[in-house]
Amino acid sequence: MKILIIKLGAAGDVVRTTSLLNILNGEVYWLTSDINSIVLDGITAIARLVAWKEREKLGFETFDLIINL
Repeated sequence: MKILIIKLGAAGDVVRTTSLLNILNGEVYWLTSDINSIVLDGITAIARLVAWKEREKLGFETFDLIINL
């Protein structure tokens, strides 16, 4: 399953959202604000981290589940 998580808000909210990684099974992509991409960088459960400024890179991707928080 290919999953996209969209969480652009405050850094604390982004960190709290990482708890979803414990229950999601599949390839997780994460779209976040440019500044919050630093917070998520290096988390191995995230297959692909995309900063807002690079969002067009997701244009040709398809997902089985999109979670927009």
